[in-house]
Amino acid sequence: MTRNGLMNSIDRLYSEEIPALVIAPSDEISESLPEKPLVLAGSFNPFHDGHREMLTAASQLTGKVGYLEISIQNVDKPLLPRPELGRRAAAITSEGVSLIVTSAPRFTEKSSVLPGASFVIGFDTFVRLLDEKYYPDHVAGEASPVENSLNLIEENRCKFVVAGRKDNQEVFNELSVVDIPPRYRKMFIGLSESQFRSDISSTELRNRSK
Repeated sequence: MTRNGLMNSIDRLYSEEIPALVIAPSDEISESLPEKPLVLAGSFNPFHDGHREMLTAASQLTGKVGYLEISIQNVDKPLLPRPELGRRAAAITSEGVSLIVTSAPRFTEKSSVLPGASFVIGFDTFVRLLDEKYYPDHVAGEASPVENSLNLIEENRCKFVVAGRKDNQEVFNELSVVDIPPRYRKMFIGLSESQFRSDISSTELRNRSK
């Protein structure tokens, strides 16, 4: 499907007829999703060198070709307007990177849309992944909401590649500083500081452009 078919697929995505689509650098649009992809999810507002370098480092670590992923739904924000999605998608694909667009706001939903995926996440996202406030609908049985969420992701055979980040005290935090329940440790692999470090943030870049 070419760019001419984009609106039909976007319509189908926003109306929840399909869970996701892929936009290639060649502008080809496909509703067929890659198998067991390496995926860096984010808002990419804007897409910058830190994103590129993180995906490259994760690709070198895993041996997989990387994709970016934007969800039109977000747990903390309103539905992403279509013109804004188009702007961000064009900025990404013009750099030669393939983009997966989903309607999956959390990794529980992303894991169902992309079973077997390896998700590349930064340290801040990793901390949110283990925060039960994002899973009010996952309260069931004796397990915690976070455990129920990780169970779903594990059932979908997904894993995480975690990149570290410096905090406000200039301390570089990485996977090893967080106590992960033993059952789930095999789901996570860390990028060391020597493999990847970038102190760029999209928020800082937006603030500079104002």
